[in-house]
Amino acid sequence: MKVPGLLIILLLLCFPATAQKTVSVGGNIVWAGVDRAGDMFVVLDNGGVEKFDKTGKKIGAHKFKAPPTLVDPLDGVQSFYYNRQTRQYGNMSYDFTSVSQFTIDPAFAISPWLVCPALRELWILDSADFSIRKTAQSSTFISLERVLQHLPDKRITDFIHLREYQNYVFVLDKSSGVHMINPLGRFVRTLGEKGMTYFNFLGEELYYLSGNELVLVDLYTQETRRMPLPVEGKFALITDEVFYIASGSKVVISSIR
Repeated sequence: MKVPGLLIILLLLCFPATAQKTVSVGGNIVWAGVDRAGDMFVVLDNGGVEKFDKTGKKIGAHKFKAPPTLVDPLDGVQSFYYNRQTRQYGNMSYDFTSVSQFTIDPAFAISPWLVCPALRELWILDSADFSIRKTAQSSTFISLERVLQHLPDKRITDFIHLREYQNYVFVLDKSSGVHMINPLGRFVRTLGEKGMTYFNFLGEELYYLSGNELVLVDLYTQETRRMPLPVEGKFALITDEVFYIASGSKVVISSIR
């Protein structure tokens, strides 16, 4: 369901100072996201990944040797990470006390550029031939493979994030926006705009930061609405209870209830 846009905007314009809390993290934030429970994840330039609840309490932290290429918060019970340099991926437990590690089978991809989870499966974007592949259950073999041919001037370095949502796959291309791909690997449409550095979802809407506004786009009708931010930031994330604004080594948490 869509969060009532007018209600949220009115609440944001009326934020009292006591409705905001600032949290410091252990490095500069290079990516931020939220899980289905509404907890926030931040990836830091020093390789750290930290998780906070809506009150600003730290739930867990884990330190990698370098920042993971991709983190998917998933449902909060466990989250996913992928490291392109080592070809390794795995899951982190709720409080990050347990972290699994696996290596992408070379038979699945020559150069796995981006990897994200599906249900007991993986989506893999291979930079060797610009194909997208899906593994079968338990990642034992490839069940789907399709070359992405709809983009005229493809540069693999422009592709910076990959995520499955509502059975579609979304590929963030900083040169044009987010490419929506159906379960059969076919291109559907491009959402958003050039220069995006992240995206997230709220019900049936994809959202991202543009200037000092949060832009929300309906996945199916492409209807667009905008919300002003309570404070400036590099990443803005919204749930039905809080607004997270992240920048530098700080996260401002603003209640919208």
